[in-house]
Amino acid sequence: MNHNELYSMNNFDFLALSFARMHAQGHVVDLEAIVGNMDEDHREWFCQRYALYCRQVSQPETPATELEH
Repeated sequence: MNHNELYSMNNFDFLALSFARMHAQGHVVDLEAIVGNMDEDHREWFCQRYALYCRQVSQPETPATELEH
């Protein structure tokens, strides 16, 4: 993977996380509009990352004391 492609994927990852956070805050996120111009590989990857982040941001945080035990 070349440097530009890696940089691009980091940007897509940031966007997936940002849209997942917006969704968790109650904003309407039109995923079809977001991925509409992406090629199939990027669209699939982005949707998977978005779904992962949606699950992560919707789960209640575990207090640090519970993580230690």
